[in-house]
Amino acid sequence: MTHTFLKTPLLLSALMAFSSGMVQAEQAMTEGPARADETSSAAMISDALLAAPSSVTDTAKIYGWTSKGELTLLRDGKGPYTCVSSGAFSVRIGKPPMPYPDPKCADENGWAFLKAVWAENDPLHPQKPYPTAPGLVWMLAGMNVQKGAVALGHGEHSKTSVVEATAGKAGGDVFQMTPHVMIMPLPFDKTVSQLSTKYDLDSPLNEWIMAAGTPYEHLMVHFSKNEVKAMMGPAK
Repeated sequence: MTHTFLKTPLLLSALMAFSSGMVQAEQAMTEGPARADETSSAAMISDALLAAPSSVTDTAKIYGWTSKGELTLLRDGKGPYTCVSSGAFSVRIGKPPMPYPDPKCADENGWAFLKAVWAENDPLHPQKPYPTAPGLVWMLAGMNVQKGAVALGHGEHSKTSVVEATAGKAGGDVFQMTPHVMIMPLPFDKTVSQLSTKYDLDSPLNEWIMAAGTPYEHLMVHFSKNEVKAMMGPAK
């Protein structure tokens, strides 16, 4: 009896240790991807916050992008703005991420317009009419421009030219446009407006009309680094 009594606690201890090890292994397997997802989500949220001042982002709803180019909610918010991490001109349309950040924060009108644009296969020639009420879209981290154009959808026909030429001046195939806000959509009367319809690499803070003559037409207003610093870091 003594012999059996001594073996029982040893066996129980061994079983408990084995069970504990299995639980820890299972936790490691399930928590690993979760932690990776949390890290990825945190990075996308941090990226999205670069788009606008805290007065915009503090209560904003924040979205990121899945590997399939689909929007995924990262943080809910009750404010009037919606922010999206970098990737609208790359990941969303099945392309690799661009070298520079390009997150954005849009008010209700701006967000309604962007969602309508992103729902189209060819945003420059939409199948459904876009909303017409102008909205405000912040992009204080700037924007990627590749070979002088911005891709709005799939295929070459969905690109809009934004500069006359980039070789040499821009320092490569991809350059970073200066920080800006967009008022979109905002059609212009070309017979009256004296604004340029191209981004000026020599005067990168000039306002201009992007995608002129298309349903995506809107006003671009640019800021210097110091102006962005002043907007992004005011005392609370």
